[in-house]
Amino acid sequence: MKEVIETRAEDVLTQQRRRLRRVESLRGFELWRDELVERNALRNGAYGCPLESLANEIADHNEDARRAIAAHFDEWLEMLIDAVERLKTRGVLRSDADSRALASGLLSALQGGYLLAKASRDIYPMRAALDMAIAQLRAYATETGSST
Repeated sequence: MKEVIETRAEDVLTQQRRRLRRVESLRGFELWRDELVERNALRNGAYGCPLESLANEIADHNEDARRAIAAHFDEWLEMLIDAVERLKTRGVLRSDADSRALASGLLSALQGGYLLAKASRDIYPMRAALDMAIAQLRAYATETGSST
């Protein structure tokens, strides 16, 4: 089981690392969203998140596996926090923006969107959830950052 978790997590996190390192503007988060939604649209929302699927399948039955999956979600959250922090450093977002809360909202919107898209075979809920999370980021945009 550990090998399955590590393989799936590395696949997901490698893609996320690649994309989130390039986020330097609010548009960067929109491009991140577009890539995730478009990839999920290839199978009418059936794609889902491999990490989330594992969590649903085994988290209640195997405590070691649950902890391993949680650690990978924490790593993903840290990538999002870093991207939000980068926007604060660049003056795109106000300094009072709570990076952890905003990143948690993005990850939660993504995972909830994946689940609803998978259940309905429709990517609309995923796009809507991510759009709302990105709108929350925009609420902290500086005058300079609002145009990016």
